[in-house]
Amino acid sequence: MELLKSPLFVGEFELMIDEKSRLSIPAEVRRLLDPSRDGECFFLVFGMNRRPWLYTERAYENLAEQVPADISPGEEMLMYDQLTFALASRVEMDKAGRILIPERTMRRTGLSKDMEITLFGARDHFEIWPRKVWNEFVDANQDRIADISSRAKHARGGNSGSNN
Repeated sequence: MELLKSPLFVGEFELMIDEKSRLSIPAEVRRLLDPSRDGECFFLVFGMNRRPWLYTERAYENLAEQVPADISPGEEMLMYDQLTFALASRVEMDKAGRILIPERTMRRTGLSKDMEITLFGARDHFEIWPRKVWNEFVDANQDRIADISSRAKHARGGNSGSNN
């Protein structure tokens, strides 16, 4: 069976978390999703940067399968599994295209009800940041984008001297 490719998530969306801890997934994003390829829900995970990351169901399952289970994992692998999977939440969209962000995720990541946030695409997932923090991050790092791009390309084994 051929593995269907996940959509590429890009762009930024200025949204609000409502008084019931719900976040509306933009129609533009919902149109990218194909239930037969992406699954029926999202997984909301605690990202490496302590922000909530949102993966499609299939993308998250594929990532989980890339790290083989072990009956007696080492200490770091055990801790990775404990923190990665315990802090993940399966979230479904309601008929209005909203997801409910669990209270514990809100607390651990600094989100709150009635908060302005930015949802942005990060290739295979979305990240949810408080809008003020996101704007400060972009402003602080915008002048470094050429250097950051070059280092990322080099780290991936690309030719950092080329111009695309």
